[in-house]
Amino acid sequence: MKLKMIGCRKCGGDMPELRYTKYGYTNCVSCSTVAKVGGVAIANHKTGNEIQIMPAEDAARLYRLSQRSGYGVCKGMKGN
Repeated sequence: MKLKMIGCRKCGGDMPELRYTKYGYTNCVSCSTVAKVGGVAIANHKTGNEIQIMPAEDAARLYRLSQRSGYGVCKGMKGN
């Protein structure tokens, strides 16, 4: 499927017409001033999870901090 393109009002570059007709944006993604957002999963219990929406930089930082660095006692063993 090929999208119909229109001109960005700020830079004149191409952007999908759907971006304007469906969402009301007049600028392309490159010219947008809206900050990117990200999400972090919040586990309350096994069936009641949520997603916290926040700035993309904060979400990436929390994702890095949540990564496992090893597997318990194996973490201290040589050669791992």
